[in-house]
Amino acid sequence: RGEDESPATGLLGALGGGKWALTPGSMNGNKIMPNAASVSVCNSPAENAERKAPLNTIVTAKYTPVSFLPLNLYMQFSRLANVYFLIISVLQTGPFDLSPTSRFSTSGPFVAILGLNMLREIWEDRARHRADDEVNNRIVEVVRDTGQLEKVRWADLKLGDVAKVVANNEFPADLVALASSGDQGMCYIDTCNLDGETNLKIRNSLDCTKALMTPQDVSGLQGRFEYEAPNNRLYTFTGKLTMREGEFPVDSENILLRGATLRNTDWVYGQVIFTGPQTKIMMNAQKGRQKRSNIEDTVNVLLFGILAFEFLVVSIATIGMAVWVEDSRSAWYLPYVIDQTSTQTGLGWLTFLILLNNYVPISLYISLEIAKSLQGKMIDWDLELYHPETDTPALTRTTNLNEELGQIQYIFSDKTGTLTQNVMEFRKCFIAGTSYGFGTTEIGEAAAKRGANIGAPDPEAVEAEKNADPEKAQFYRDPAINFNDLRLLQRVKDGHADAATIKDMMRILSVSHTVVPEGDLADPFKIKYQAESPDEGALVLYAKSMGWFFCGKTSTHTNIKAMGVDETYEVLNINKFNSSRKRMSAVVRTPEGKLELYVKGADNVMCERLAPNQPMMGPMLEQLGKYATEGLRTLVLAKRELTQEQWEEWDKVHKAATTALEDRDGALEKAAEEIEKEMMIVGATAIEDKLQVGVPDAIATLAKAGVKIWVLTGDKQETAENIGFACQLLRDDMTLEYINGEDDASVKNQLGVALGKHQALWGTETEHLALIITGKALLTIMDDVTMTADLLKFARMCKAVIACRVSPDQKRQIVTMVRMGVKPQPMTLSIGDGANDVPMIMEAHVGVGISGNEGMQAVRSADYAIAQFRFLKRLMLVHGRNNYRRVAVMILYSLYKQIFMVTTLFFYNIYCGWSGTATYSSWILSGYNVFYTSLPIIFFGFLEQDVSPETAMANPQLYIPGQKKLNFNFTMLFVWMANGFVHCIIVFFIPTLAFGANGFDDLGTYGTCMMNAIVVTVNLRLVLEENHISYLSHFIVALSIFAFYAWALILQSLWPTLSFEDYSGVAVRAMQNPLYFAVLILTFVAMSAVDVCFFYAHRMYYPNPTYVLQEIDRGYRKSIDTHGAGHEATPQELESNVVIAEATNK
Repeated sequence: RGEDESPATGLLGALGGGKWALTPGSMNGNKIMPNAASVSVCNSPAENAERKAPLNTIVTAKYTPVSFLPLNLYMQFSRLANVYFLIISVLQTGPFDLSPTSRFSTSGPFVAILGLNMLREIWEDRARHRADDEVNNRIVEVVRDTGQLEKVRWADLKLGDVAKVVANNEFPADLVALASSGDQGMCYIDTCNLDGETNLKIRNSLDCTKALMTPQDVSGLQGRFEYEAPNNRLYTFTGKLTMREGEFPVDSENILLRGATLRNTDWVYGQVIFTGPQTKIMMNAQKGRQKRSNIEDTVNVLLFGILAFEFLVVSIATIGMAVWVEDSRSAWYLPYVIDQTSTQTGLGWLTFLILLNNYVPISLYISLEIAKSLQGKMIDWDLELYHPETDTPALTRTTNLNEELGQIQYIFSDKTGTLTQNVMEFRKCFIAGTSYGFGTTEIGEAAAKRGANIGAPDPEAVEAEKNADPEKAQFYRDPAINFNDLRLLQRVKDGHADAATIKDMMRILSVSHTVVPEGDLADPFKIKYQAESPDEGALVLYAKSMGWFFCGKTSTHTNIKAMGVDETYEVLNINKFNSSRKRMSAVVRTPEGKLELYVKGADNVMCERLAPNQPMMGPMLEQLGKYATEGLRTLVLAKRELTQEQWEEWDKVHKAATTALEDRDGALEKAAEEIEKEMMIVGATAIEDKLQVGVPDAIATLAKAGVKIWVLTGDKQETAENIGFACQLLRDDMTLEYINGEDDASVKNQLGVALGKHQALWGTETEHLALIITGKALLTIMDDVTMTADLLKFARMCKAVIACRVSPDQKRQIVTMVRMGVKPQPMTLSIGDGANDVPMIMEAHVGVGISGNEGMQAVRSADYAIAQFRFLKRLMLVHGRNNYRRVAVMILYSLYKQIFMVTTLFFYNIYCGWSGTATYSSWILSGYNVFYTSLPIIFFGFLEQDVSPETAMANPQLYIPGQKKLNFNFTMLFVWMANGFVHCIIVFFIPTLAFGANGFDDLGTYGTCMMNAIVVTVNLRLVLEENHISYLSHFIVALSIFAFYAWALILQSLWPTLSFEDYSGVAVRAMQNPLYFAVLILTFVAMSAVDVCFFYAHRMYYPNPTYVLQEIDRGYRKSIDTHGAGHEATPQELESNVVIAEATNK
């Protein structure tokens, strides 16, 4: 499977009191239910009820009717801004009489925003509730103690119940298979809902219960299951069944997990061992490490800064009040000032805090959440990210990281299934000194062009290739297999000296595997194989095409037709494959009665277990090197003949391991080590895994975008290196440095030499340096802090890094090293398709899963999912870049509009004796963030794009500003705040001087005109920021401006029906004033002139690549003066990267 399943060391403690005793930290990071009673008693409801297992009800919904209000409010008030506005609302609505505005001018919009967020949460949770109800109300048959079947809801299923599941139905809980309609208690299951793997898998009933074929038989079963605590590991299980007859082991081959579906089997009886939230599918559904956007973290820091600024302004206003009061105590016309105490003056600080509270943007969070949700939908709906061959669209699983996609500096990629198709084609094999199979791969051709050593052609093979014919080379012709070397089959037919070894090879391929056959088992042309890995399926298909037709299996036997002759092999023991063993083996009794161990695995683990002094070792290793140069995936096949005594002695060890109560996986691995030795070479296979379409272009484009790409793979060094060249990660003009020593001293020496050789480049990044490092070398380096720092120092100098033969945990360590070691911390992205990629996907800032042939484990752990690696280019360069710009502008714009509006209140108090008086009606003010300015920025947040997607991908240099955080930093914050202050000065003083010069002192008219100018300017300021202007954006801006007039006219008409007497008739009176629209237009034009001049100067005298490409997008071919050069660019230069580079320099 490729999943990193570490041994469950210490998983189970000593057996005591009938329960498993758990040791602290026993799950090695896996989840454990602390109150788990891992016992299920057969046909004893009373005893099982004492275990107090959870109900089998599934709850994926976030809220219940009871928990919704407290939980939602808790989540909303975990944000600083919401706590702040709650305090302001309490001060404003409380009995303190401190508010200079209406009691509800802040709390009204605040409650509206909280309510909007609640409605959004309810809408999203409603679908989860519907799905939960559908699942919980499904029906399953349960065996009762009377021997009768009773239909119950899934939600009513209990621990210890025996369920009868029929074909094509899902299992309602985690079950132990007791018996089935299949041969020898076998059944086939589909685990697609669990791990995305579409191949069928075999599960076996317990040997001691598989004869229980009726409900009456099952109801008489007496025994006690004892097993591990609930955990989230899908592929391992440790337990036993204790009966009067003895103890029987229970492992993952006997477990039917909730979510899996019964296939090709009429029925199965299974006893419930885990229910509801303790089932493995639900344990895996729990959330992993929460990732936060770095912009979100910056916003939180920024809000503290805004609060500090607000407190400073409030303090200045309070000091102004105190000074003005002292200077005005003698004024006879201000009697309230004469008696004002210092306490009352001090309380003025709270009055100004309430008045100026909107410096903190009240609608920022909800606007961001809505916009990011819609950004996620734009990714999901992008047809350019849709893969029609597999009917797979892009999937956004985490919207709060959308902008991170626009700032990525390091990509960590798996190879198999991520850069390659993970569709395996058998190409060549090595048997008894001869390599069979002709031709080479794309990677091999590229390697030959570079002058790589692929060896001289074998004269015999050259001659044989002239007669290549797949029809004659294959016993059962399979169009999907292009093997056309007829020597192999001919040698078997002719009784060649190598025939026995060839037969051994085919036996291993057709017998030692976990493939499940489907279809017509008697017809090799109609059978279909379901394999857990594409490699295994390709090997079994190849063996079939050569005449060794795997046509069926039971729990103890495998049937094949060897060139038309039926053969049955008794499978006595299986040592399973996992990512740490990197091999699988089976002990079989052949049709001749011999006991043989068949083994296949990776060459680095197989060679050290072979018998010494074999003449084929040298030629095989040489040929494996040639295969690797062609980018082929290789396996070594070996066998060992056993005596009856050897097998019986080892079988005792193996059986003891299968029933071990502690560390069963570790015991099984040790048992396998005892027999997997002194093996004889049979041969080697070479399978091609072709590159995905568009991978070289995607990598080259992302490299131009300033992204460093590291490939982390379990393949051999030669294979990884040649794949690197094939996908343009490595180039001929690069200097390759290798750290691949076999011992600590050589690794340390290689690292030191590499650093010394390139000392002049320390602290810089070069385009012409690459590193290739092995997992064995990493083991040495990662154990030494100094060497780890040196490795990071050197790797930062490299444009590309390839780590080969690395384990899943080493992948995670590499990501951690870069994420935590590089300062300032870079944005990292990990992409992979298998369970072995999950650790690095979860460790990176952004995780991307490939919906591939290794299941959905990577996708379910990722933040985003795509079907092909090439889609990553569009995901980052278009969606990521746009979302980064959008979110940056949303935050800066939200702060700008608050600075703009709120500072006018501060200025007004200079003119009114620092009395804390508001310039605007409370209800006109309350609509500012809710009605007049909220919609345009939300639509901007998911529609804006400064250049077309085609231009963004054709010019990857445009991605670099996001990496350098040029759109969101303190310089940009200062520019936007300065813009707000300039606008504030204009909008305050023009109306003040205009109305004052004409003797108008009506505060309603004055405040309404000023707010009108603010609303128009704020909305049209966003239009200036937009580059992608559509009818929809025009409509939303017009609607927002119209909302001001509509709200003002509605408010002025509500009194005396509602107590809005402070604004009764004000709007009509104000707009009838002859100065109103003249002042409005003058103020707006003055503010807009400032913005237009700024934009003009920036574009003309400080152009950047985006401006150049925008003009190309818009069809302009005007000359661009190069800065200080007196040169006019031609249209050809305008379109070239030279002009873009010049603009960047300027």
